[in-house]
Amino acid sequence: MTVRQGKLVLKKRPLYQANVLTQARDGLSRDQRRLFYLMLDSISTQGWPENGVFKIDHLFYSQVFKLSEKEAREDIRRAMADFKGKEVTLYESWEGGVSVMREMSWTTSRWTSEERGIYQIKINPDLREFMEPFAHDLPFTMYRLEQVSRVPSKYSMKLLEALSQFKTTGFFAIRLEDLRVRWELPASYEKWSLLKARVLDPALADVRKIEEFRSVTMMEKREGTGRKGNRGIVLVYYRQIKKAA
Repeated sequence: MTVRQGKLVLKKRPLYQANVLTQARDGLSRDQRRLFYLMLDSISTQGWPENGVFKIDHLFYSQVFKLSEKEAREDIRRAMADFKGKEVTLYESWEGGVSVMREMSWTTSRWTSEERGIYQIKINPDLREFMEPFAHDLPFTMYRLEQVSRVPSKYSMKLLEALSQFKTTGFFAIRLEDLRVRWELPASYEKWSLLKARVLDPALADVRKIEEFRSVTMMEKREGTGRKGNRGIVLVYYRQIKKAA
């Protein structure tokens, strides 16, 4: 299956992924997320490939993310090289309320040829159900290719996905400790002021540029009372829901 070049009407290109993948610790860089989005787009428009191999078209990549052909090739080459040994951690809930962490590799094979412009990725088949949630009757998150093409960092991409999962309720809440783990934030952002200034505020500014999320704001809510309560900060992102006419 080719993640191919074509006439771009991005607003009409929905992407779907299982909620458990939205909430995962996925380890993806910005460029790898871009490849992931193009694979979701390919599934949405063409279905799952029989052999699980996705062929990445660097021209389509350059069009979607508004890059030169050279920049697109560099992004793809770097992203594919970094898939080596990369895993995703899913947080599952088993029968009886048991919480389980499930770890798996993203890919099983990768092919590149700069001479021929070949970029192919074989996704781990265990991930299929999470990238094809309709076919497996899983709760899912939906967003559009046009939206993710406009956010420039992996943190703003993660935020957009999270907001999209909860857009029917209008808010997204997560404990700070969970945010640090699932977004794989460096230890240097342990201090709240740095985390807010360098990750959260820029991510919010990015997603606000998208019409649907222009009114997103952030609040801090502390769990419990006293000194111990101050350690359990919950971040709440919410947006105004338009009332039906």
